[in-house]
Amino acid sequence: MTEFETATIAFQNASLWAAYIQAGGAGLVGLVQCALIFYGLKLMQRSNTDRQRQMDLAEKRHEESLLTLRTLIERTAPR
Repeated sequence: MTEFETATIAFQNASLWAAYIQAGGAGLVGLVQCALIFYGLKLMQRSNTDRQRQMDLAEKRHEESLLTLRTLIERTAPR
């Protein structure tokens, strides 16, 4: 085998390993992206749940205020 053939085979092996490393890196980046998207969706879900809880509390306070106002109007209305 000539020196050129040996160098060509060595270059092919190095290129093959580079392709494996590149594919592994791309797979790792893909997994990290999926994890970040999942984390972001979980944060959005938690935020939505908190916002809904706040809206429910505000609605309850509003209903209590209306009840209090109706009672006050009934007590102070002329007969």
